[in-house]
Amino acid sequence: MTPGWQRRVGAPHVSEVSATDLRAVTAALRPTIAVNITQFSVIHALMAGLYDGVFPAPQVLEKGDFGIGCGHALNGELVFVDGEIYRCTSDGSVTRADEGELIPFAEVAEFAPTVSVALEGPLARDGLEALVSSFFPSPNLFFAIRIDGTFDRMLVREPIRQHHPFRPLVEVMQTQNESELGPTTGSMIGFWAPQIYQGVTVAGFHFHYLDDAREVGGHCLDYAISSATLTMQALSSITLRLPQTPEFLTADFAQADADLAIRRVESSAVGVASAGGQ
Repeated sequence: MTPGWQRRVGAPHVSEVSATDLRAVTAALRPTIAVNITQFSVIHALMAGLYDGVFPAPQVLEKGDFGIGCGHALNGELVFVDGEIYRCTSDGSVTRADEGELIPFAEVAEFAPTVSVALEGPLARDGLEALVSSFFPSPNLFFAIRIDGTFDRMLVREPIRQHHPFRPLVEVMQTQNESELGPTTGSMIGFWAPQIYQGVTVAGFHFHYLDDAREVGGHCLDYAISSATLTMQALSSITLRLPQTPEFLTADFAQADADLAIRRVESSAVGVASAGGQ
């Protein structure tokens, strides 16, 4: 399946370089003015249990054809890929979100990668993250990242739909659904965000997965790459759209252990998270 950015009229020039040519990869990741990530709401709002949808799906798609998010009332992890929104739900299914969808949180960009790197496995999560990090000209920029390929294993999670009164995300994710998918072929879609933005977004790597058949997917917890193509672009700015609901405007987001709590929610399997791991 050809990614949408390759089919787009006026598709960007992509430098195809070797993973060992660090200088060439880094040079191709210099951001240009007005290459932007748009975020709707903040992670702190999800941590506090604000799961009601606020932003109409068409409004979000106007700002980007590529990205990640979550559904209303945590009804599924969302994957924005090639201008479509796919919902990965706790029953293991994948459906397209319709135009009436209201989204509580999303981060999107117009994906225009400037570098392409062939990856040869086996390559586990830690190895992939170390390799990709070594390409960054600076860890203080945002990067949009897509990995298309074959995975020996893929562990994903999908939250279970919630009902009012909503509980904080740390509690909710102790009963998340987890699925071991591998071997599988598909795409990891996501971003790198600098540490200083933790709480506004998820600092570090944040990926969602969708298989080529659009049948399974979710938030990436762990994976092993057999072979894949990595495409990336640097983003020079972030635009933040905040909810205007009474719940958001009156919420108290002060949380002494926010960094640890976010890392537990975003990076841990159920057993690890409930035991206090990261």
